[in-house]
Amino acid sequence: MAEWIKSFDEQLKIDPPLSDGQLARIPAKRGLFVLLASDDKPVILLTAADMRARLRNRLSERLDQRRTKAVDLRQVTRKVLWKLTASHFESDMAFLSASRKMWPDCFAELLAWKPAWLVCVDLKAEYPHFFRTQDPSSDGLVLGPFPDGKSASQFVGAIQDAYDLCRDYSCLRQSPNASPCAYAQMGRCLSPCNGKIPMDRYRKVVGEAAEFAAGRRDRLRSELIEKMNLASVQLEFERAAAVKARIDRLADFDKPAYRYVRPLEQFRYIIAQQGGSISKVRVFISSRGLLRAAGTVDYPPSESQLNRCLKRMAALADRPAEFGRLGSLRMGLVASYLFSAARRRGLIVRYEGQLTAGKLAEQIEAARDDLKVRIPKPRKKRAVDKDKTSPTGRRV
Repeated sequence: MAEWIKSFDEQLKIDPPLSDGQLARIPAKRGLFVLLASDDKPVILLTAADMRARLRNRLSERLDQRRTKAVDLRQVTRKVLWKLTASHFESDMAFLSASRKMWPDCFAELLAWKPAWLVCVDLKAEYPHFFRTQDPSSDGLVLGPFPDGKSASQFVGAIQDAYDLCRDYSCLRQSPNASPCAYAQMGRCLSPCNGKIPMDRYRKVVGEAAEFAAGRRDRLRSELIEKMNLASVQLEFERAAAVKARIDRLADFDKPAYRYVRPLEQFRYIIAQQGGSISKVRVFISSRGLLRAAGTVDYPPSESQLNRCLKRMAALADRPAEFGRLGSLRMGLVASYLFSAARRRGLIVRYEGQLTAGKLAEQIEAARDDLKVRIPKPRKKRAVDKDKTSPTGRRV
């Protein structure tokens, strides 16, 4: 028996065609299921909000073999394995784990998400520059996540505009012997390419831009406001207007697409999702390519329950980062939920050392509608008919 089979909750042998009796054994609940051929070879792995309904649909499809090369699942399926899950996130997490074990060479192609988009700058490089990437192991400062590649590119462009950085890397690599680009001719580039500014000085400016990109932004705003006021006092209104335009451009960094951008060292999250009932919440923890289940807590959660989750989060945060292929996809999964709709996202909290059980409980309470939890009503006790009881008080 393959080791991955043990990760599923139950299994059912099927003798085609699938009967109503066999189908009734499949839970009509959210989960993950895999169809196996006669040699226990996995054919297809699927998630579903209702496993029974989706299985019925897949095993009732009639394929025209003359027009498609797809496998006729009705003919090849001999066994169904399934695993119950309580949320979209848990289903996707289980799909990632199972598909990696079943198809290690191509599992990434089956996922509904990709590695997270990031922005990187290596200040030690000969010609430092900002660029987008999906490789979290890139050298230098890595920032993210971003919802898509376009947003990452726009972030790079905004940084270049804010600090008048070189926008043409091929030109930058020719410095100080390159011809000035169009931006240099317009006065919107520091022009290290033609030696107008020495590379050491340019590298220092890129370092300041990196600090700004990482979230330390008050310094630049203050400097620009001071320059604008000085230009106004000196009646240099054109220069003041140009500086004001740069200040206004900084508002771009407050866009929703950039709200989670931090150095990758801070990619640590506690993820709360539906727990399978109205009074349960399942907690998952993520830290720099690592992703684990941290347990199920009651709603409202007790301090001791949340402290156990925080203790597990702290232990995970102390472990070395895992930025390989699997780690990148785990981070991509978390990032995809960060930017999804609230009811699908559940609750995702950035983990910092000062996060307490009380603060986490407050955030769970604020997100209770998205988590679909509530305090269950107490059960009513049955009234005892005194006329039908024995002298000992027991009902007869």
